[in-house]
Amino acid sequence: MNVPVVTRTGSRAWGEVPRRAPRRTPPARSWAQRVGPRGRDAGLVLLLVPLGAALGFVLATAGLLAGPVAPVALVLAPLLVVLAWRGPGFVVPAAALSLPVGHLAAGPLDLVQLVTALLVVAVLVPTAARGDWRLPPWPVAVPLALMVVIAVLATGRARDTDLAFRLDVQLVLLVLATLAVVTAVRTSRQVLLAVGALLVAGAVGSLWAMLGSGPTESYYGGSVVTGRAVGVFAQPNELGLFSAVLLVLAVGTALSVGPVRWRRGALVSAALLLVALGLSLSRGAWFGSVAGLLALALLVPGTRRGLLRIGAGLVGAVLVLGALGVGPLGQVLSRLATLGEATSNPYDQRPLIWAEGLRLVAEAPVLGHGPGGYFVEASSNALRTGAVLEVEHAHHLLLNVAVEYGLIGLAALLGLVTGLGVLLLRARRAAAVPGSGPTSTWLPSVLAAALVPVLAHGMLDYPLRNPIVLTTVWFLLSLLTAACAVVLRRHPVQEDAR
Repeated sequence: MNVPVVTRTGSRAWGEVPRRAPRRTPPARSWAQRVGPRGRDAGLVLLLVPLGAALGFVLATAGLLAGPVAPVALVLAPLLVVLAWRGPGFVVPAAALSLPVGHLAAGPLDLVQLVTALLVVAVLVPTAARGDWRLPPWPVAVPLALMVVIAVLATGRARDTDLAFRLDVQLVLLVLATLAVVTAVRTSRQVLLAVGALLVAGAVGSLWAMLGSGPTESYYGGSVVTGRAVGVFAQPNELGLFSAVLLVLAVGTALSVGPVRWRRGALVSAALLLVALGLSLSRGAWFGSVAGLLALALLVPGTRRGLLRIGAGLVGAVLVLGALGVGPLGQVLSRLATLGEATSNPYDQRPLIWAEGLRLVAEAPVLGHGPGGYFVEASSNALRTGAVLEVEHAHHLLLNVAVEYGLIGLAALLGLVTGLGVLLLRARRAAAVPGSGPTSTWLPSVLAAALVPVLAHGMLDYPLRNPIVLTTVWFLLSLLTAACAVVLRRHPVQEDAR
């Protein structure tokens, strides 16, 4: 008779052989554990020393062959590519921060042009691989495309083909930069981050100008003033326009409904830019800044009270300084009085310069004389007209465009301005619906007001030959387009319904 063996849980039955626990082989120690902390440090040093030597050799060779900026470009290029791949919105602020050192030579280019090219490659190549790049809205995209086509057609009429080709490449690069900014900047916070980078660049450039300024002296009734601040630019008018556009941007950011830390930083930048604007003694820039602040008050009603306070304080300070004979007020007034006079300074003979520009437009009204054509044509015809015009441009934005690109080029430029206005109007209507954030309401309008000094200053001068000034203006144009596109994407139904 078989009796079942009953066992308790965990007990061993009679006759059952006990099992031995399996032996666990200790895991093999890694190389880092075997050598210890000191060995790891020594191995890291042995690895980094040859790599650092090789990298230093490559950078030094690049510096000898292509200039001192080439090593910086070799380091900056992979950083921009990594930023573009991980976070495209950070590439645009990084490029904007390079503006204060944009005058440095990078081989045949300025550093600002090289950084713009890196921005285009770093943003558009990865996004094109993902099929995620975006075009600007059609009111801006169509005029930009027409400007490129007209520039290519007008180049065939240029006498100096090398200069025309360089200007064409610069225009194409800036148009691609606009495409890159619209592709990379897709939220209001990214737009605000790029605006902050521009204000930091403006503050640094203003400090540079303040440190390099000296005492001023007036000659020829105020048409010539020595000792004007130039900063990183070739002439004071370029510093003036740079300061004017960023001053309006800084004041608009400081007085609008935005984050407190942004407003405080914008106030500091505005103060520095205002000093640089005064030291430049640029009549056109002063006129442009006033026009930009008036546009800011019109487009952003919330800034009017603050603008009145700031304006009253500035007028009082100027009157006190003028009464004490301190500051550049006397030189500014003297230069304003020479605006329409043909004095002994040939660079200030605006009536003669404008008359020559009108004559050149009449000679080639359709496609103009090609990019950079005013300088070549005016200098070659100086003896026949009886005036010595050693000038690079027509001292007027619209007239210079008409001379170099013809009336169709002028129409394309006016179409771009109109397209920006239409885009801003659509964005303002879309941002007026309930649920829109405060940044969506004021940021496009502030960016639009910052571009007004370009048009106002352009009625008296044409300081857009400088790559830093031109790139700054195109950054503002691109950010305005991106900011409007952000608002329209966020509220497409409400905007269409209106």
